[in-house]
Parts: sequence; C-alpha cells; structure tokens
Amino acid sequence: MNFNKNKIFDILVYIISFSFFIALILLLSGIFFQTSFIFFIKELEDIRLWNSIFLSFKISFIVILINLIVGIPLAYILSFKRSKISFMLDLISTLPLTASPLVIGFAVLITMGPLNPIGKFLIGRGIKFVFTPQGIILVQLIISFPFFVNIAKGSFDSINRKMLDLAKTVGASSFDTLFKIILPLSYNGILAGLAMSWSRSMGEYAATQMVSGVIPNITETAPIEVFVKTSYGNYPAAIATSGILMLISLFSLGIFKYFNYKTKN
Repeated sequence: MNFNKNKIFDILVYIISFSFFIALILLLSGIFFQTSFIFFIKELEDIRLWNSIFLSFKISFIVILINLIVGIPLAYILSFKRSKISFMLDLISTLPLTASPLVIGFAVLITMGPLNPIGKFLIGRGIKFVFTPQGIILVQLIISFPFFVNIAKGSFDSINRKMLDLAKTVGASSFDTLFKIILPLSYNGILAGLAMSWSRSMGEYAATQMVSGVIPNITETAPIEVFVKTSYGNYPAAIATSGILMLISLFSLGIFKYFNYKTKN
C-alpha cells in the first residue's frame, strides 16, 4: 500500500514539475518564433544593436571586476567574522535583492543629481554619474553585488573550519589562509557568483534607464535597446536583441549551475 502511495506521489511531483517546465519554455522561447529567420538575420546587421550589446558587455565586465575586488573581502567578513557589524553589513549588502531596481535607480539619480549635496560635490569636481556610463556601472554594481557576495559567502561557509584552525597552528597568517586555502577551495563558488552577477548586470533595465536615459552609443545598453525598438514598433529588432540576451543569460546560467554543482560535490 505504501509502495503505491509513494509511486502516486512521485508521478504527481513529476507531472507538476514538467508542466511548469514546459509552460516556462513555451513562454520564453516564444520570441524566437515571432519573426522569420530572414528578418532575424537582417536585424543582426544593425550596427546600433551590436553597439548596445558591446556597451553592456563592457559595463558588466567592469561591474564583475569590482564585485570580485570588493565582494571577496566582504564575503570573508560575513562568513568568518560573525558580529553585529557583520550582521549590519550583510543586511545592507543584501538589501538590493529585495528592493525594486526602479527604486534603486531613482535613489542613485537623486543622490548623484546636482540638487543633492553629494551629487553637487562630485559634479563640482568633474565626477558625473547621471546620464553617463559611470552611472550605469554604479547602479548595476549595487544590484548585482548581492548575487556575488551571497554565493561567495555560501562557498566560504562550506569550508571545514578545522582545516583553517590547523593552518593557524602551523603558523599560517590570515593572508596565507585566505589565498592558499580559502580561495582555492572556493574557486568554483566564486566563478558561479561571477557568472550570476554578470548575467544580472547584462539584463538590468529599470535602474539603468533611471540614471542613463537613452543616449545612443553612450548609455544605450542592450535591454534599453529592446525597450526603444519596442516603443517604435520595430519588433524584429527588439526580438533580435532579446534573443541574443536570452542566449547570453542561458550561457551564463549554465556556467553558474555547472560550478555551483561542482562546489556541492
């Protein structure tokens, strides 16, 4: 009797899972069937499309580089230095995961604008963030940073503490422990975090547009290009850009899943 119940349970779980999977695939793959292959290839010849994608690539690369430099020390503190300060750092650094990207973009727009003391101070010294690539880097950094830090922290948390204690008993410094034990053991997790934060940066739209506007070849990233083409009714161009972004997301997600799987095994 229990065998039959377990079998029914397994069948129901598989049916629900596969139904959701098929529905999701149909929804996401619909853009590839909305236009003909000829129109799709023709739109790929548009230099503006590739300029926006190249800009997104360049900005997201800078973003993940900053994530790597700043995120590893923070992930180290959150994982190995448990205190009230680390709790507050964890709370603040994770906030962008729950806050609306639109709100984050608006906050950066106001803070870095000429009417705010901070923005006025920076602008007076030639440092501008509104309607510039620097502003895009800032908002995408804020939004993608928690993805990298949380994944890197999870990788650090999985390290056996006894191994680190043993290293200290033989005279290893904190720097030696970090660079010779922690980082090598967390290699797969760090790569997974970079892949995830890069994908999040590449696909960010709402916060980006709040601070960047739409300036071709300067602040028009690939997601903004999709919005602009859709607004003009140029659906083949929007579909081409969306299709490329979808493939990029699939590729980066595959990298994340691969290294995340290796971390757990």
